[in-house]
Amino acid sequence: MPKSAPNKVYIIGHKSPDCDSIVSAIAYAEIKNALAGWASAHACASQDAPGEPHYVYIPARPGPVNHETATVLSSFGFEAPQFVPNVYPQVSDVQFDKPMLVPEGAPLRDVWRGMLDAKSATACIIDPDGRLSGLATLGDIARAELYAPAQKDRYSFPMANLVKVLGAEVLAEGQPEFDGRVFVGDIGVDWARSAMSACDMLVVSDRPDLQRAAVEKGIAALMITDARRVPISGELVKLARSGGTWVLSVEADTHSCLGLLWQAVPVDQVMTKHDVATFILDDLVSEVREEMRTRPFKLYPVMDEHGRPTGMIGGNHLADPAHKRIVMVDHNEKTQSVEGIDTAIVLEVIDHHRIGSIETDHPILFVNRPWGSTATIVSALARQNRVTLSPALSGLLASAIISDTLAFKSPTSTLQDRLEAESLATCAGVNLGKLAQAVLEAKTYIEDADPGEILRSDFKEFTVGKSRLGIGQATTSGGFSADLKSQLLPATRNLMEDAGYALVALMLTDVTAGGSEVLWAARDGSLAERAFGYAGVEAGAQVFWLPGVVSRKQQFAPEIMRAVRELERS
Repeated sequence: MPKSAPNKVYIIGHKSPDCDSIVSAIAYAEIKNALAGWASAHACASQDAPGEPHYVYIPARPGPVNHETATVLSSFGFEAPQFVPNVYPQVSDVQFDKPMLVPEGAPLRDVWRGMLDAKSATACIIDPDGRLSGLATLGDIARAELYAPAQKDRYSFPMANLVKVLGAEVLAEGQPEFDGRVFVGDIGVDWARSAMSACDMLVVSDRPDLQRAAVEKGIAALMITDARRVPISGELVKLARSGGTWVLSVEADTHSCLGLLWQAVPVDQVMTKHDVATFILDDLVSEVREEMRTRPFKLYPVMDEHGRPTGMIGGNHLADPAHKRIVMVDHNEKTQSVEGIDTAIVLEVIDHHRIGSIETDHPILFVNRPWGSTATIVSALARQNRVTLSPALSGLLASAIISDTLAFKSPTSTLQDRLEAESLATCAGVNLGKLAQAVLEAKTYIEDADPGEILRSDFKEFTVGKSRLGIGQATTSGGFSADLKSQLLPATRNLMEDAGYALVALMLTDVTAGGSEVLWAARDGSLAERAFGYAGVEAGAQVFWLPGVVSRKQQFAPEIMRAVRELERS
């Protein structure tokens, strides 16, 4: 039976997730799952309910959680969302086959029959713990039969396999494993006595003299064929038991029995043990395709987290993998989104920024409000859809609103932000003013922070015409030390050069002073003057102060993008 990829939908924010992005993903997943549960319950009660797919919504993040967000999450008892570095199709998104699992030591006859019944050309051979030992194919078994002609007189197999394959009656038992030569009962007694050893087997019909000579010699096994017409001496069986020789009684004739010996061979003797390619659910489909091109098998095991085969996958399964479904929160630009966004199916966008570069092949729900926080929009959507939020989640959303609006001091802040935050704080049972103080303290925490971490923690990429811009923001209360700025400035310049940006700017926003010190690295020296009137800023890396500028979204980025457009037109 094929395995179907689950109907997962990842709710995910931008590449450098801030508090608003993370919290909005968590809260909106809660709302969507509540609505999905309600719809599913009512669909069961109504035959006329629409057959919409049932999705499971999972909050996710494409990057690390910063100090502020970690503090807020911990305060209200939440874990960070699942880390999803990309949304490229993975093995987990593919409909693959159920594996045929065969234990080590199984006779080739059983494996062959199992393959035919399962219509599978490849079997996973597993050890007693269920872990993969190797792969066996129909071709491997066919070659075993082909190269087990009558002239092959040496075999190795468990005697239990031989008994099973031949349907033999066991009259006497010896060692459990056979590894020796096989003689046929057309030989003379004297020759048999001199040629046979304790490791050998004799296949014989109505030759009492030869049977006795073999048992007296102490061979490993005696197979007596044509059992219906050949009497077997009780004295012979007694002698065999005392000497540890197997005595098998088989109804088939000698020729037929010889032809079936190969079927008793354990599968691990013919399986491929080394250099077996396996895949895991997290592997990218593109990488799996490349790996398969260099391998001889048509099917390959898909392993679970315990190293056990959970499926079989081949090139035909990869022809049309399922694409990941996502809901974008707190952004709508491809450059800011998780890697692989072009391969994913975007179902919704919930955002409060400018309309960017996202494109879809089908109509979607696009909610965009000119409010100070995506968390504000999510809170309003919960109320609109009559979804009751828990006190803890309400506190989390209130914290995100405070963070993104700088406690309602940012020019992006609106009356709606304050109203939603007040309502959420009441539901959470917290004082909004005290909550704001705690969030801002966490937001402005930079002690022992790595310069690279500060630059990347809230970094967004914008595309204007042919130019790529990178703008980061860090918040403090009381300013940044000269030593830290001296480390951040070259990091800004290096990022511009290494990543090929036309500009990299880092806003060091001081919520107390009500402005931002800008660490500026640009390829064109006129860009700062065009954007902010700073004629003294040259190409390379510089620092300047922008009084009253605290919002990247509303005050800083728009001016830069305007200046870039002017520069490209000139």
